[in-house]
Amino acid sequence: MTYEQLLDNKSVFTFDCYPGISCFTDCCNDVEMTLYPYDIIRLKNKLNIDSEIFLEKFTQIEFDEGVWFPHLALKMAESNNACPFLTKDGCLVYEDRPFSCRSYPLARSVKRACSPEKQEEKYYLVKHSYCRGHEVPRQWKLSEWIKNSDLQIFNDMNSQWITIYTIIKNYSFEATGMNMNFFRLLFCASYNLDNFRLLLDTCLTKEMRIPDELIEKAQSCDIHLMQVGFAFIYYCLTGDTFLKSKTIIG
Repeated sequence: MTYEQLLDNKSVFTFDCYPGISCFTDCCNDVEMTLYPYDIIRLKNKLNIDSEIFLEKFTQIEFDEGVWFPHLALKMAESNNACPFLTKDGCLVYEDRPFSCRSYPLARSVKRACSPEKQEEKYYLVKHSYCRGHEVPRQWKLSEWIKNSDLQIFNDMNSQWITIYTIIKNYSFEATGMNMNFFRLLFCASYNLDNFRLLLDTCLTKEMRIPDELIEKAQSCDIHLMQVGFAFIYYCLTGDTFLKSKTIIG
């Protein structure tokens, strides 16, 4: 993969992907793909399974060097090392495909900050040698691709996660003597939201200042539940409230 061009709102690039192009689904084989919390929500709901089953069947836990908290990667099929959602006709979960699939041929780079409002994003045009989609003369502007790929909701959700994960990465797990039960609770609040929902009554406190309306919505809405989970993690690791920033969706 090569980073070809830094894009701005005036940039124009050519790309298209469709059944019949010679490289169709080549990018779905032997791929390393990080899954973000919002990706997991979309995928497990598309498959109509709970998060516990989804994590066990379709993800693998990975640790970056020097980081005590894991990220999740999509687990490739054992039989052929292809995406588990790849069929002979294409993508089984196309409308709810993960951010990394959805954004290609763009890469979104975000300068980390402790609030989504302060994050700075850049987009790069990226190319894989096998991809013939760059040769198709269909033109796009950056804003057109973001709208066409329904990227904005993913960007909004991922910006919140970047804030939380930055705090997680900077937190000294060993120095504080955090026990494994608490570690598992943070994992649930990040990735295993259906399990986290069962724990809301026992793990949330008034000091976290999470609005009752948001907690009520979280009982039936995974996006609001994810935001409660982020607020929980933020408070546990900083002693402050995450929700004083303007990060709530709907």
